[in-house]
Amino acid sequence: MLVQPHFANHYVTKSDLTARREARDDRWLDPDLDADDRILRGAISFLTLEKGLSVHFSNAVDLHDLEIESVCERRLSVVIFLEGSVDASIGKLRIPMPEYDAPQKRWNPVATIFAQTKPERFVRKAHKGMLLRKVTISIAPEWLDKMPETQTPDLGLIKRFANAHLANRSWSPSPHAISLAEQIISAPGGQPFLQAIYIQSRVLGLLEEAFRQVCNINEPAPNAPIRALDRTRLQAVDHFLDTHAGRGIAIGAMCQEMGMSENSLRRLVASAYGMPVSQYIRRYMLERARQTLERDNVTISEAAYQAGYTSPANFATAFKRHFGISPSSLQK
Repeated sequence: MLVQPHFANHYVTKSDLTARREARDDRWLDPDLDADDRILRGAISFLTLEKGLSVHFSNAVDLHDLEIESVCERRLSVVIFLEGSVDASIGKLRIPMPEYDAPQKRWNPVATIFAQTKPERFVRKAHKGMLLRKVTISIAPEWLDKMPETQTPDLGLIKRFANAHLANRSWSPSPHAISLAEQIISAPGGQPFLQAIYIQSRVLGLLEEAFRQVCNINEPAPNAPIRALDRTRLQAVDHFLDTHAGRGIAIGAMCQEMGMSENSLRRLVASAYGMPVSQYIRRYMLERARQTLERDNVTISEAAYQAGYTSPANFATAFKRHFGISPSSLQK
């Protein structure tokens, strides 16, 4: 099942969710809903990428205080929550959720990898009106078993972790991992095979970071986790961009307001995101514009203005170059 990110006013009903083979044994505990009742507003997807490897991702608002129970088979799971919170548990393990930073008005993402060696009861209690943005990767035992351990001690560590029931690790995902999760959630439409390759490449990147946690490998990787002080500064950059929507963004003015030199800002953004400041600003404003197009159903001219473009035509060209789709396709 795949609902594309340009959902506008798309709704997911109970029958949409229960039609999946994996969901046929789900128990809908509360409230009592009919098959055609709307459950979510937004984009969701359940994709099998290859035998033993699947992904579920969501960018949707819960429309009910809904409680669902199911039984999950043996597997290894990686979950990255970017935004929103639900009460979710697998057996005795309560799955960590992001924390909301009220002063910064943003969620702090959290990632978890956990193992099951036997079926366990999964319970999900949703909160009405909560936007949930997350990626869940499921690995069946055969996916790991098909990989030989010859001269690969790291794979041996991962397999031992997978064979320890309810073993788990949680961490703050790196900016690179957050970017990969965002790309999965906003994956461009198109031919199914090419789209699957696009998503699978990002999934494998997330698995690499998760497996590093299992193996306790702390040497820096590209876009490695950053210091708390630098994370605060990056959040200040995003806050500046949010509060200056519709205006031209001057790097000098941004630095002056943040109390940083331009060289310090350039080093910070390059270290965290692997790109120049100007490219990050352009990407951030385009992604913000896409969110307003999807969630608020604004006009293309309004979205262009918020992204700092004086010409809707130039905005549409930049938008399509970045996302692979036109802004008008989000309104259909």
